[in-house]
Amino acid sequence: MLMTACNFPLSQDNNFDDRVSTQAALAFTQTAMQNQYAISTITLQPTSSAPTVTPTSEHANPKNDLGNATWTDPINSGSSFGLGNDVETIEGTNASVWVENGAFHLYRSSASGGYIWYCSYPNISDFYLEAKFTVQNCNGSDEYGLTFRKPDFGDKTGYYFAVTCDGTFNLMRWINGDSTLLGEWTSSDLFNKGTDATNTLGVWAEGNLFKLYINDQFAAEFTDKSAIRSGYFGLYSNPQQTAGLTVLMDEVSYWNLP
Repeated sequence: MLMTACNFPLSQDNNFDDRVSTQAALAFTQTAMQNQYAISTITLQPTSSAPTVTPTSEHANPKNDLGNATWTDPINSGSSFGLGNDVETIEGTNASVWVENGAFHLYRSSASGGYIWYCSYPNISDFYLEAKFTVQNCNGSDEYGLTFRKPDFGDKTGYYFAVTCDGTFNLMRWINGDSTLLGEWTSSDLFNKGTDATNTLGVWAEGNLFKLYINDQFAAEFTDKSAIRSGYFGLYSNPQQTAGLTVLMDEVSYWNLP
C-alpha cells in the first residue's frame, strides 16, 4: 500500500479525523491495477470571480456521440474506493464515508466544516465525466458536486462543479492557493428537487473549455485561460448551514474525448 502526504494504515483502529485532518491522501494498490484515492478537508474561501458563462440550450448531451464509456463504476461494492470487506466504513467525529446499496456515502455531522473530497484513481485530461447524486438533509447553501482535474489527491487545487441544495450551480477553480468563481451562481429548473431527489451532473472538459450538464441537459459553458490540464476526479461536499448533510454518488463514468 502506497501512502502520499500522510502515513497511516487503512484500518478501523485509526480515526477518520486523522485521515482528513488538513491534507491527507491515500493510494491503494489492488489486483491488476493501481487505484488511488484521496480524502481531504480544508476550508475554502473564494477570493475572486471572473464570470465567463454562456448558458444555452443548443448543446446535445455528449453521450449521444461518444459511445461506450472509457471507464465506469456502478459502485456495487466498496472495492473501487479502497473500502474492502474488512473496512466498510471510515468514520470520525465530523465525517464518515462508506459504500452501501450501490452508492458511495459522504456524511458530515457538522456544518461549516469546510470542503471534503474523495478522489478516484484515473488521471485524465480531456473527457466527459458524469455521476448520479442524491442528497439527504440538504438545505439552502449546503454544497456538493463533482471535483475534477485535481493534480494531487490531498491538495485543494482543481475544479469544482458546485451545486447548492436550493438549486444553484457554479464552477470554481483553485490554483496556486487562489480560488476563482468562473461564473455567477445561477438558478436552474433542470434540478430535481425534494427529499432524496436524484440529479445527474456531467462535465465536458476540453482544454480550457468546460460545459456543465444537469440531468442530461446542457446548463452552461465556461472558458478558463488558467486551465488546469489534467488530474483526478471525485465527489465533494461543503455543508454551509446543515449538520448531517449526506451526499450519495452512484454510477460514475467518464468518456475520453476523441
